[in-house]
Amino acid sequence: MHTICHIEFNVSDLARSQAFFHGLFPNWEFRSFIEGMVVFGIGDQHIGGLMKSDNIVAGNSPSVWFQVEDIDATITRAASLGGSAQDPKQPVPGVGWSATVHDPDGNNVGLVQFASQDS
Repeated sequence: MHTICHIEFNVSDLARSQAFFHGLFPNWEFRSFIEGMVVFGIGDQHIGGLMKSDNIVAGNSPSVWFQVEDIDATITRAASLGGSAQDPKQPVPGVGWSATVHDPDGNNVGLVQFASQDS
């Protein structure tokens, strides 16, 4: 189950980055999602997004998000394994819930529980 469901690149200029990735991967389709974010995929298959950020650090992207069945249990499990929760889970309109945990080295690990999996 724990498949990668979203890859996100932090970018300083959405239009420039969208042009770059569309040129690199011409079969990707792009659409606006929320303010400051464009998502991309192939047909109905979601791949990821470009997120506008004013604090770009080279090499600090992408972030990878894993689909989980129970986001609360997964956050708790991360802490029990030597990781930590970065932020509490947040609702994502039209998607479900998301949260970021840190692995023992402080690396970000994104978690997504889709709305159809809500208890």
